[in-house]
Amino acid sequence: MCEEGHSEHVVSVAYDLTTAYGEPLVVLHVVPDEGFEAHKQAIGSVADFSDVSFEQEEDSAARYAKRVVEQRLDQFDESVVETRGRVGDPTDQILAEAEHLDARFVVVGGRRRSPVGKAIFGSTTQEVLLSADCPVVTAMTD
Repeated sequence: MCEEGHSEHVVSVAYDLTTAYGEPLVVLHVVPDEGFEAHKQAIGSVADFSDVSFEQEEDSAARYAKRVVEQRLDQFDESVVETRGRVGDPTDQILAEAEHLDARFVVVGGRRRSPVGKAIFGSTTQEVLLSADCPVVTAMTD
């Protein structure tokens, strides 16, 4: 759910909303497939790391999400915050997780881009907004 660079703001907004609505918070960090492959290739030459697995990459992504939560939120109720990591298409993973959880809402980060920039680079945020079965809150940054 969190794009690097926006994740701190998204977590703050999401925690405020989940606290206000009495909902649990699942912070999801998705490593795109190509990111996993690049990471696997980069550390593949090191003997002890040549067998990095999909599950290890998801665990690493979950640890990243946990660090973001701990750095962004000075105080938080650990009993209502869970961090998860996934590897794959960010939009697909966010939507699948929201459906699996029967989420009341999804909070995603976004940055302002020109229409041309969106057309060329796409937008995970836009895809989630258009495809989610629940309300989507967008925490925008410049």
